[in-house]
Amino acid sequence: MGLPEHLERHVVVDDDEGILLELIDKLHTPGTWLKVCAHPEKVIPLLHENWQVQAPEYLMAVALQGAVAGPHDGYLLSLSTTGAVTEAELRDVDGQLAARGRVAHSDGVATFDQIVTELLHQRKGLGRVIMATLVNASIAQEASVGVLVATEQGRALYQAIGWAMVSPVTAAVIA
Repeated sequence: MGLPEHLERHVVVDDDEGILLELIDKLHTPGTWLKVCAHPEKVIPLLHENWQVQAPEYLMAVALQGAVAGPHDGYLLSLSTTGAVTEAELRDVDGQLAARGRVAHSDGVATFDQIVTELLHQRKGLGRVIMATLVNASIAQEASVGVLVATEQGRALYQAIGWAMVSPVTAAVIA
């Protein structure tokens, strides 16, 4: 996952209480994340006291279509693929990271993750450049559907470019 505070992540799309309890009882390591496609009132009562519930998130999906990345004057775009994972970065003229993201491809589905624009570079369309670049790379890998988990702020941005909310997501991490 590439983030020090994310040791491991479990994403659960089935909100069956028995399945969730079985998984929760097996997880004990701090830095372990659980993301469940369900409303918080269904998940929170099942968590032990060492879990910290995070801000609401949203599972989103879109039918992938070729995208125009748009201009990114003053930034250098790099793209790399290792196995089923493609990563994109935009760096400014000083070499500082401005925006990044990655996508994993499997069975025609592109799972987008860690789409981030650094604070000093926001409101310049760099996130859209990253997404368009990753969408085009995903189509080249024969993906037809894109999915991601968005924050509240991200949900509005993704809806503005055609993504649809599929489910609320309850996220928690072991402290």
